Order: sequence, then C-alpha cells, then structure tokens
Amino acid sequence: MRALVVLCLIANVARAEPSDRTLVLVGLGLAPPTYLLGVGLHEGSHAIAAKIVGATVDDVHLFPPGRDPRSGHFRFGWTYVRGLKTKGDRIFFYLAPKITGAILLGGYGALVLTDGWPSNKYGQLALTVLATGWWVDFAKDVLLFHPGNDVVKAFNLWCMKGWRQVPARLVYAAANAGFGYLVYRGYRRTFDDDAPANASSALVLPVLSAAF
Repeated sequence: MRALVVLCLIANVARAEPSDRTLVLVGLGLAPPTYLLGVGLHEGSHAIAAKIVGATVDDVHLFPPGRDPRSGHFRFGWTYVRGLKTKGDRIFFYLAPKITGAILLGGYGALVLTDGWPSNKYGQLALTVLATGWWVDFAKDVLLFHPGNDVVKAFNLWCMKGWRQVPARLVYAAANAGFGYLVYRGYRRTFDDDAPANASSALVLPVLSAAF
C-alpha cells in the first residue's frame, strides 16, 4: 500500500508544471547556446546569400566575438565574400539575415497564435528564447545610421539617404513592433498557466538573449 502511495506521489510530481522561477533559470541557461546559434544563423545567412548569387565566400567568423581585423571594429561575427556583381546581389547579401529572421519569426508567430503551440512548457520556453534572439537580431538595426551597417548599406544602394530613409525605416520599425508582439505573446503563453492563443491578459517576463 505504501509503495502505491509513493508511486502516485511521484507520478503527480512528474506531471506538475515547472514553476516560473524554474523556467526563468532554464531560459537564462539557454541564452548562451542561443547566442551561438543566432550568430551562426546571421553570418550563415550572409554566406548562403552570397553562394546563391554565385559569389565566393572568403571568411566566416562565428566565435569568439572580437575585433574584426579588416574593419577594426568590435563584432560578434563577420562574413567576407567576393564576386557580388550587381546592386541586387549586394542588397540581397546585406539583408539576408533580416529575410531569414522574418521567415523564422513568421513561423514562430503561426505557432503562437494557433493550436500548433507545444503543450510542454520547456518546449514553449525553448522556442520563445530562440524567437527572442531572432527578434533582437532583426530589430537591432532600426536606429543605427553607421555607414558600415548592413541595413544602411542596403538603403544607400537603393539611393535612400538622409530623410529619404524615413519611410523605409518606419516600415522597418512597424515590422519590428509586429514581430515583437509575437514574441510577447509567446512569453504570455509560456508563463500563463492556461493562456489561450487569443487571451487578452498580459504578462511580460523577459529572458535575455544576446544580440548578434
């Protein structure tokens, strides 16, 4: 009889959902590998875009972050290629990580807003931490104007300089806000016990993920 009681208690513990504190600690533990995956995704997108248009990839640096020997600036990673022949090739190369991020965040949003969202809390957390990194990488350039920035280079190739960038940057900011809302909804569904896809209550509990 005692053995049966013990087995029932173990089964109940196994079925119990992890606490918010546990989820936060696990999320923080996921941040370093998520950072490495994010850098690989960002620089890999540049490299794949170069290959698609027929260019040659000379160097892809993913880790450790440090001073780029060619530019002299600190970077989390870098990719150098040769053979981007047309303006379109260069724009595609510069914006490849944004395209990848938009596709991944769109897929994440489809899970968050539908019944495709996993029922396991750790699965939800892993997806949301990944999506946080994707969103940070997608959003981080919206207010940057340095001439070495990839988005600025793309705008310049489109002959959008100075105030001419304002409409494009507003569209970019709107996309950032939309994707950020999807990540926010993911956190709600992860940390709210029974939050449905169309719930209206709010809970914001960030898990940090490094920018790329």
